[in-house]
Amino acid sequence: MEGHVFTREQLDAYFASYVGMTGGNPAAAVWFCDAMPVADGRPLEPVLAPLTAAPAWDADFRRRHARDMAKWQSHQRIARIMAAAREVALFGRDDSGDWQRYLAEYLYRPRGWEFKLSLFPLAVRAESGLPWKYLHGAQPELNPKSRYLALCQEGGRFRFIAGLRRRLRPKVVVCLGERHEADYVHAFGMRGLPCATHTLQPADQARVLRVYADQGTHLVICPAVAGVDGLASDVLLNAMGRFISQWLTLADFQARPDAHDPRVRQAPGIAA
Repeated sequence: MEGHVFTREQLDAYFASYVGMTGGNPAAAVWFCDAMPVADGRPLEPVLAPLTAAPAWDADFRRRHARDMAKWQSHQRIARIMAAAREVALFGRDDSGDWQRYLAEYLYRPRGWEFKLSLFPLAVRAESGLPWKYLHGAQPELNPKSRYLALCQEGGRFRFIAGLRRRLRPKVVVCLGERHEADYVHAFGMRGLPCATHTLQPADQARVLRVYADQGTHLVICPAVAGVDGLASDVLLNAMGRFISQWLTLADFQARPDAHDPRVRQAPGIAA
């Protein structure tokens, strides 16, 4: 598709922002990271404006997408992980929690309990089904795809993510998709660090997790939340929530307290 041709410098500055991220609260203790978004399906805008503030699922977003949210399986599975982690951190219960309520009311909210980002800002496989060449064929700096990936890895995108991590210091970053481990470790500034392994086996199925740590942040490399080899069962998702809860406390779930939930006691210094 024809369009304005952007320089490498323009694209690099654009990618070094929150572009392509689902969002939520970057100050939250828990981050989730995918390799790339799936919703990209349009050519770049004629003017590239870096996204300097994180997007979020605010009340207006939830109203507009109330019906769509029931179809978003990956987000539903992240809600299951967070609901299970919250049950342990707040109530000390080995329970799955109310993931449907978590999805409907809490997930990715502006002052919420998690943040969802992506390593790369543009989807290599667009949700619309349109091929890369159709969407970005007019951009020499994005073709072939390996050139685009290298621009993010070596340029501002990965530096932006590493800077966010060092500045905001989330307690745990759940990286979805172990085949992207090298990119996750690079983007979050943990190359060269040792890692520990953990076997997640709540029942007969087992999944191997690899954990890196730096400056109070634990980077957990795990399978994706889909596919036969992924975290696609309720049992595995709940177990993942319990696993990450070891680094979380009551205060991590009260950036915006649930005043309407009598089970939740207030953390010191946090007003309802």
